[in-house]
Amino acid sequence: MPQLWVIAGPNGAGKTTIADRWFAARIPVISPDYFAAQYNLHPFQAGRRALQKQEQLLREGISFAVDTTLSGNRKLALMERAANAGYKVNLIFVCLKDAALCHTRITERTTRGGHTVPIEDVVRRYNRSLSNLNKAIDLAERFFVLDNTGKNRRLLFSMKRGRIKYLSNKLPEWARTWIPSNLLKQSRGLAL
Repeated sequence: MPQLWVIAGPNGAGKTTIADRWFAARIPVISPDYFAAQYNLHPFQAGRRALQKQEQLLREGISFAVDTTLSGNRKLALMERAANAGYKVNLIFVCLKDAALCHTRITERTTRGGHTVPIEDVVRRYNRSLSNLNKAIDLAERFFVLDNTGKNRRLLFSMKRGRIKYLSNKLPEWARTWIPSNLLKQSRGLAL
Protein backbone atom coordinates (compact mmCIF):
# COMPACT_ATOMS: atom_id res chain seq x y z
CA MET A 1 0.00 0.00 0.00
CA PRO A 2 1.49 3.37 -0.95
CA GLN A 3 1.98 5.92 1.81
CA LEU A 4 1.67 9.68 1.99
CA TRP A 5 3.69 11.35 4.73
CA VAL A 6 2.67 14.93 5.49
CA ILE A 7 5.42 16.72 7.40
CA ALA A 8 3.67 19.83 8.61
CA GLY A 9 4.15 22.82 10.86
CA PRO A 10 4.98 26.50 10.84
CA ASN A 11 7.92 28.01 8.97
CA GLY A 12 11.13 27.51 10.95
CA ALA A 13 9.81 24.60 13.04
CA GLY A 14 12.19 22.01 11.57
CA LYS A 15 10.05 20.25 8.96
CA THR A 16 12.73 20.16 6.29
CA THR A 17 15.28 18.71 8.70
CA ILE A 18 12.86 15.89 9.53
CA ALA A 19 12.04 15.32 5.86
CA ASP A 20 15.72 15.22 4.89
CA ARG A 21 16.82 12.96 7.76
CA TRP A 22 13.88 10.57 7.95
CA PHE A 23 12.51 10.34 4.42
CA ALA A 24 14.67 11.74 1.61
CA ALA A 25 16.75 8.57 1.22
CA ARG A 26 13.63 6.36 1.03
CA ILE A 27 10.85 8.21 -0.80
CA PRO A 28 10.47 11.42 -2.82
CA VAL A 29 9.96 14.48 -0.62
CA ILE A 30 7.98 17.22 -2.34
CA SER A 31 8.83 20.73 -1.22
CA PRO A 32 8.47 24.03 -3.08
CA ASP A 33 11.65 25.20 -1.34
CA TYR A 34 13.56 22.34 -2.98
CA PHE A 35 12.29 23.24 -6.45
CA ALA A 36 13.06 26.93 -5.87
CA ALA A 37 16.65 26.18 -4.86
CA GLN A 38 17.31 23.36 -7.33
CA TYR A 39 15.93 25.10 -10.41
CA ASN A 40 16.30 28.75 -9.37
CA LEU A 41 12.54 29.29 -9.56
CA HIS A 42 10.37 32.07 -8.19
CA PRO A 43 8.37 30.76 -5.17
CA PHE A 44 5.13 30.77 -7.20
CA GLN A 45 6.72 28.69 -9.98
CA ALA A 46 8.32 26.37 -7.43
CA GLY A 47 4.96 25.83 -5.76
CA ARG A 48 3.36 24.98 -9.08
CA ARG A 49 6.16 22.51 -9.89
CA ALA A 50 5.75 20.86 -6.47
CA LEU A 51 1.99 20.49 -7.02
CA GLN A 52 2.56 18.92 -10.44
CA LYS A 53 5.04 16.44 -8.99
CA GLN A 54 2.78 15.40 -6.10
CA GLU A 55 -0.14 14.91 -8.51
CA GLN A 56 2.04 12.74 -10.75
CA LEU A 57 3.13 10.56 -7.81
CA LEU A 58 -0.46 10.28 -6.58
CA ARG A 59 -1.67 9.17 -10.04
CA GLU A 60 1.14 6.60 -10.23
CA GLY A 61 0.45 5.23 -6.73
CA ILE A 62 3.98 5.95 -5.51
CA SER A 63 4.73 6.67 -1.85
CA PHE A 64 5.92 10.20 -1.16
CA ALA A 65 6.19 12.90 1.48
CA VAL A 66 5.25 16.57 1.41
CA ASP A 67 6.80 19.37 3.45
CA THR A 68 4.09 21.94 4.22
CA THR A 69 3.14 24.72 6.60
CA LEU A 70 -0.42 23.36 6.50
CA SER A 71 -1.57 26.98 6.49
CA GLY A 72 -4.04 26.45 3.65
CA ASN A 73 -6.47 23.77 2.53
CA ARG A 74 -4.50 22.23 -0.35
CA LYS A 75 -2.64 19.65 1.72
CA LEU A 76 -5.82 18.75 3.60
CA ALA A 77 -7.45 18.05 0.23
CA LEU A 78 -4.37 16.05 -0.81
CA MET A 79 -4.65 13.93 2.35
CA GLU A 80 -8.29 13.18 1.59
CA ARG A 81 -7.63 12.36 -2.07
CA ALA A 82 -4.69 10.14 -1.15
CA ALA A 83 -6.80 8.18 1.36
CA ASN A 84 -9.52 7.75 -1.28
CA ALA A 85 -6.87 6.52 -3.73
CA GLY A 86 -5.79 3.77 -1.31
CA TYR A 87 -2.86 5.52 0.33
CA LYS A 88 -2.00 5.13 4.00
CA VAL A 89 -1.96 8.76 5.18
CA ASN A 90 0.49 9.73 7.92
CA LEU A 91 1.00 13.11 9.59
CA ILE A 92 4.02 14.45 11.43
CA PHE A 93 3.26 17.85 12.91
CA VAL A 94 6.23 19.74 14.34
CA CYS A 95 5.92 23.07 16.10
CA LEU A 96 7.73 25.58 18.30
CA LYS A 97 6.42 27.46 21.32
CA ASP A 98 5.59 30.61 19.34
CA ALA A 99 5.96 32.47 16.05
CA ALA A 100 8.76 34.62 17.47
CA LEU A 101 10.98 31.56 17.97
CA CYS A 102 10.07 30.38 14.47
CA HIS A 103 11.26 33.71 13.10
CA THR A 104 14.48 33.51 15.15
CA ARG A 105 15.20 30.07 13.67
CA ILE A 106 14.48 31.36 10.17
CA THR A 107 16.90 34.25 10.73
CA GLU A 108 19.57 31.75 11.84
CA ARG A 109 18.87 29.60 8.78
CA THR A 110 19.22 32.65 6.53
CA THR A 111 22.74 33.31 7.86
CA ARG A 112 23.64 29.79 6.71
CA GLY A 113 22.33 30.43 3.19
CA GLY A 114 18.73 29.31 3.69
CA HIS A 115 15.66 31.18 2.54
CA THR A 116 13.97 33.90 4.55
CA VAL A 117 10.29 34.35 5.36
CA PRO A 118 8.83 37.76 6.31
CA ILE A 119 7.73 37.98 9.95
CA GLU A 120 4.11 38.76 9.00
CA ASP A 121 3.98 35.53 6.96
CA VAL A 122 5.52 33.57 9.84
CA VAL A 123 2.88 34.83 12.30
CA ARG A 124 -0.02 34.27 9.90
CA ARG A 125 1.13 30.77 8.94
CA TYR A 126 1.90 29.81 12.55
CA ASN A 127 -1.70 30.47 13.55
CA ARG A 128 -3.22 28.91 10.43
CA SER A 129 -1.01 25.85 10.69
CA LEU A 130 -2.17 25.19 14.23
CA SER A 131 -5.80 25.88 13.37
CA ASN A 132 -5.61 23.22 10.61
CA LEU A 133 -4.04 20.62 12.90
CA ASN A 134 -7.40 19.16 14.02
CA LYS A 135 -8.56 18.70 10.43
CA ALA A 136 -5.28 17.04 9.46
CA ILE A 137 -5.44 14.69 12.45
CA ASP A 138 -8.92 13.60 11.35
CA LEU A 139 -7.58 12.72 7.89
CA ALA A 140 -4.51 10.77 9.06
CA GLU A 141 -4.48 7.08 9.87
CA ARG A 142 -1.37 7.65 11.96
CA PHE A 143 0.00 10.88 13.37
CA PHE A 144 2.79 12.23 15.53
CA VAL A 145 2.94 15.65 17.20
CA LEU A 146 6.45 16.89 17.99
CA ASP A 147 7.78 19.91 19.88
CA ASN A 148 11.05 21.29 18.54
CA THR A 149 11.33 24.26 20.92
CA GLY A 150 14.28 22.98 22.95
CA LYS A 151 17.66 21.61 22.03
CA ASN A 152 16.18 18.17 21.37
CA ARG A 153 12.99 17.39 19.47
CA ARG A 154 10.34 15.83 21.71
CA LEU A 155 7.44 13.51 20.88
CA LEU A 156 4.29 14.85 22.53
CA PHE A 157 1.50 12.71 21.15
CA SER A 158 1.00 9.85 18.73
CA MET A 159 -1.99 7.91 17.55
CA LYS A 160 -2.55 5.04 15.13
CA ARG A 161 -5.94 4.05 13.72
CA GLY A 162 -7.77 5.94 16.45
CA ARG A 163 -5.72 4.47 19.31
CA ILE A 164 -3.41 6.61 21.38
CA LYS A 165 0.12 5.24 21.31
CA TYR A 166 1.84 7.94 23.35
CA LEU A 167 0.93 11.08 25.26
CA SER A 168 3.57 13.15 27.05
CA ASN A 169 2.74 14.16 30.59
CA LYS A 170 4.36 17.55 29.92
CA LEU A 171 2.58 19.23 27.04
CA PRO A 172 3.64 22.77 26.14
CA GLU A 173 0.95 25.43 26.02
CA TRP A 174 0.62 25.39 22.22
CA ALA A 175 -0.06 21.63 22.30
CA ARG A 176 -2.57 21.84 25.16
CA THR A 177 -4.36 24.55 23.21
CA TRP A 178 -4.36 22.94 19.77
CA ILE A 179 -4.38 19.14 20.19
CA PRO A 180 -8.08 18.26 20.06
CA SER A 181 -9.48 18.19 23.59
CA ASN A 182 -11.48 15.04 22.89
CA LEU A 183 -8.21 13.20 22.21
CA LEU A 184 -6.63 14.49 25.40
CA LYS A 185 -9.72 13.51 27.40
CA GLN A 186 -9.77 10.09 25.77
CA SER A 187 -6.21 9.50 26.97
CA ARG A 188 -6.93 10.15 30.66
CA GLY A 189 -6.50 7.08 32.78
CA LEU A 190 -4.64 5.15 30.10
CA ALA A 191 -1.36 3.53 31.03
CA LEU A 192 0.91 4.99 28.39
